[in-house]
Amino acid sequence: MKYACALSALLCGLFVACSEEKSEPLPDLPPVEIPATVFGYYSGRLPCDDCKLLKVDMDLFEDGKVLAVRTKVLDSVSVDTLHGTFVYADSIAKISFSDNEAHWVFKRDKVGNLAFMKAGDVYRDADGLKAVMVRFYKKINK
Repeated sequence: MKYACALSALLCGLFVACSEEKSEPLPDLPPVEIPATVFGYYSGRLPCDDCKLLKVDMDLFEDGKVLAVRTKVLDSVSVDTLHGTFVYADSIAKISFSDNEAHWVFKRDKVGNLAFMKAGDVYRDADGLKAVMVRFYKKINK
């Protein structure tokens, strides 16, 4: 019985000692700096009228060139590599591909992502969600 009381007293003492630990406030983190340029790697889904899914991985290069890998899911999956050019002004990126198969327009948001535009406005699906190409600041090597 003495041991049980001593053990209980010891555990209570440890519990009280641990609960009185004072935590330091977290340090202020530096603000995240969003690059002013549009050049970089983007990935996302775009609307598709004739397919189940249209996924795009896209590089915008400083020389105005575009390299996009388009994955289109129908009953089967097809992957195409598209080459083209882009112009960027007033937060709008206009992309044209050399085969004239696709022309895309995006609006850059405040965090650097590109929102797909259709008929002059940012596209929203039936649920009101935007089709956004997310910018990755460090490209992941596969």
